[in-house]
Amino acid sequence: MPAGGKGLLTSPDDIVRSWVGGLGHAKVGANYGPSVAASQEAARQGIHQILWLYGDQGKCTEAGGSNFFVVWKRKDGDTELLAAPLDDRLIFDGVIRQERLEGQIEVTERKFTIDELAEAASEDRLPEAFSADTAWLICPVSAIQHRDKLIDVSMGSDGGPSEVTGKLKNLLYDIM
Repeated sequence: MPAGGKGLLTSPDDIVRSWVGGLGHAKVGANYGPSVAASQEAARQGIHQILWLYGDQGKCTEAGGSNFFVVWKRKDGDTELLAAPLDDRLIFDGVIRQERLEGQIEVTERKFTIDELAEAASEDRLPEAFSADTAWLICPVSAIQHRDKLIDVSMGSDGGPSEVTGKLKNLLYDIM
């Protein structure tokens, strides 16, 4: 794993943290019990948390118990902040979703896959990723280990948070 930021290991195929029709949208212990074994495996590999994937296509949902966000350049060249949607109730709605960067970056909530992230990284279109808990903590992500592939995520030149991640951290700190 590259230095700085959080390293993520994608969830194993045989473990899910939440599912459609379950309680992924609620703060209950049942959401986190299934994650213990996968989290222990990540720790054994020197990786911080699990990037939870859902379904056959590997849709990205959460990083550990936090919302997962990506800043990337779409193929049309525009930059957007991307987050998994809340409509299927797989993930908990966090405060960071209320902090919009109006006029600074397009914000999109949609399903996206680990393969889309890998492609964006290979085309140098993945400048940032971060996790945000449900209250205030924002942590930059520097790499994602997906099976036998390491997906590098750019970070700030000083190893700290990149532009959007830093702006959101500052917005939340100002509120506190």
